[in-house]
Amino acid sequence: MVNKIIWIDVGTHFAQEYKSIFDSNLSFYFNIIVRLFNGNILGRGQKINLGNLRKIIFSRSYIRKRSKEFFTIFIEANPKVIFKKIYKKANIVFNLALTDSDYPSLSVKKLYLGNGGDFSQSSSLFVQKHQGYEDKYVQTIAVPAAIFFEMLEKYLSKEFSDYAVIVRLNCEGVEDSVVYSAHKSFGKKLRLICGVLKDVKELKGPLAFLKLEKFIADNHIKYTNFASPISTWYEGQNAIQELLDQIDTS
Repeated sequence: MVNKIIWIDVGTHFAQEYKSIFDSNLSFYFNIIVRLFNGNILGRGQKINLGNLRKIIFSRSYIRKRSKEFFTIFIEANPKVIFKKIYKKANIVFNLALTDSDYPSLSVKKLYLGNGGDFSQSSSLFVQKHQGYEDKYVQTIAVPAAIFFEMLEKYLSKEFSDYAVIVRLNCEGVEDSVVYSAHKSFGKKLRLICGVLKDVKELKGPLAFLKLEKFIADNHIKYTNFASPISTWYEGQNAIQELLDQIDTS
């Protein structure tokens, strides 16, 4: 019987997705009010669909009541980001970049900063993602995804008798290697992938993206979009709620 949900967040940044569920009610509703004011009243930024907002509030409440069932692992490549307070809420934090499996076992790589900013989103090992900012980078430890997930599976299997895995990812072009490696190590325990996969198409081409989509479908892994824009929150939260319901009946 599943006794723990392992939330593995690859490319955590400010953990907007995690915070959309587990942040304090004060922070959550303050964030919502600011977004409503800017988007729906001032017309600055994305408008919030009020019907979806009600669904988000319901799903969030449902999941939060079962927060003790979650074990959270944050993986963030940018060493400047992991000092944010949200990282203290994770059970484990890894300051490293996951790479494709043909990399050396360990290496020091340049992490190119999104728009050249220390705390920007979209920092990537792929220099072509940040043309014009080639001199804006930090060094980070890079670990092949296959090796990382093999070691992580051994650790988790010693800690928990049975568990299900959620991989939430937005790791700027390495999403395919993360999915393949996580599935190789966890097998059917990998129950949900949520995040953004478009960088695989942009950085590795449409064939790599189609291969990834086919792999997810062939292995019957649930995938849903779940990213920092609030328009994705209900989809992601609803998928997590459905997983909790499935575990209750299995």
